[in-house]
Amino acid sequence: MILLVDMDAFFASVEQLHHPHLRGHPVVVCGDPGRRGVVTAASYEARPFGVRAGMSLQEARRLCPQAQYVEGNPEKYVALSLRLLDLYLEFTPDVEPFSVDEAFLSVTGVGSTLEGAAKIARDIQTQIDQRVGLGATIGIGPNKLIAKMASSVEKPRGLTAMTPESFREWFWPRDVSEMWGVGPKLAERLKPLGIATVGDLARAKASDLEGAFGVIGPQLREAASGHDLSPLIPYHQGIDPKSMGHEVTLSSDSEDAEYLRGVLLRLSDQVARRMRSEGFRGRTVAIKLRDHKFVTHIRQATLREFTDDHRLIFERAHELFTRLWKGGAVRLVGVSVSHLERRSESFQSELFVHHAREGQLRDAVDQVRDRLGEASLIPAGAMAGRARRSHVPFGAISSRSLIPRSGRRGASSP
Repeated sequence: MILLVDMDAFFASVEQLHHPHLRGHPVVVCGDPGRRGVVTAASYEARPFGVRAGMSLQEARRLCPQAQYVEGNPEKYVALSLRLLDLYLEFTPDVEPFSVDEAFLSVTGVGSTLEGAAKIARDIQTQIDQRVGLGATIGIGPNKLIAKMASSVEKPRGLTAMTPESFREWFWPRDVSEMWGVGPKLAERLKPLGIATVGDLARAKASDLEGAFGVIGPQLREAASGHDLSPLIPYHQGIDPKSMGHEVTLSSDSEDAEYLRGVLLRLSDQVARRMRSEGFRGRTVAIKLRDHKFVTHIRQATLREFTDDHRLIFERAHELFTRLWKGGAVRLVGVSVSHLERRSESFQSELFVHHAREGQLRDAVDQVRDRLGEASLIPAGAMAGRARRSHVPFGAISSRSLIPRSGRRGASSP
């Protein structure tokens, strides 16, 4: 059986654990509370007011002005996540981190039945409570999909075990947006096909779904029936990231093209730097723009060859930006690279001397940054507009970006 351990309101609960005066009160974890930004996590006391992750801090303060707004501490969350991984390993060697606050566990022997797996899950909940002082919700199922969706049934400190039959009984009547991997936007695109519930998706024609959504359509149909063949990969075997990216919420909405170009360059540099530090190259560049109305636009394009050079990443990111941005105030900018491969010791482009020298220069710059910090050397173009504007430090806290790095304790993520 598969267990999905989901720590309840993890970031906010950790802050309440470490600061007793926050317990029992609405808590919102964010970046710098004195600047603009978004909600990273909300405690269960804040959620009845409508506060949720991803919401702007301005909206959160309107809904819940009495909440305590706390700057997140990524190092603290990762350290506790590592302690939890050690705890899980006492129950099974097969542990796959899904995010900083979630992990899949495969249990055998006594855990091969729902009843046996439920007993193990209760023991895990007890140990988390006694050793760490936090609550966890656990979903149980024959595969990762059912375990993940079962974990959403009862929160906090819930425990739900499902067979494929009970999965269909519970979820088929529910809105299709509750399906893992669907969400509100895709749910809207499914409506013209007459798909409003999870059951409608399971009963839809595969050909209709493939025509509308490509290969993902039939896959969603299978998932809606509770079918999932994705393997659980223990983190000690190493799980390569699917993409790497950085995004930033600007200190104020900007229509300054030169300034936005500088932001893109700085983000491209950060992404390339991270790729090099972790030994990856990538081919697909994507940008994200969020406007003042909180509408998010994403575009991507593929390079001719794999790269970890910030200049090539920026060139493609800027091309996407000029096609996507038609003027208007921009609130958030992001750059990411996907379609990653491991960087080999020798690669074809470095057969040419000038490429080898460029690589040596990048390595030298990285060494300076390792010693003196990221801000010690940045691309000159990234300074564009700074004389006219102030901005927030680059970087953001997100659940997915805090998974322990591959090769240390876990997998990397965007």
